[in-house]
Amino acid sequence: MRKTTLSGLALAAALFSASALACDAMGPSTHMGQLMSIDPDKATFTIRDAQSGGPITFSADADVLKALKAHTGSVMVNYEEDETGIKAVGVTF
Repeated sequence: MRKTTLSGLALAAALFSASALACDAMGPSTHMGQLMSIDPDKATFTIRDAQSGGPITFSADADVLKALKAHTGSVMVNYEEDETGIKAVGVTF
């Protein structure tokens, strides 16, 4: 039984570390996560970041928001950040 428990813990640690590094592995200016919400009035959408587990809200143009309305699940977001906030410049489903 001890061998099974240790194997299970090792597997859990490997899976956790792989998901924790998901955004860093994607490269700069990229986040990956679960789509949480879309706010067309504010022209924004929010994901639950795969690395931090926290929410990140991006501004986006109408085409991106329209594509997101038809999608559920994980997304990869390429973004630019400036003094006005974080703007999605590309979204991959």
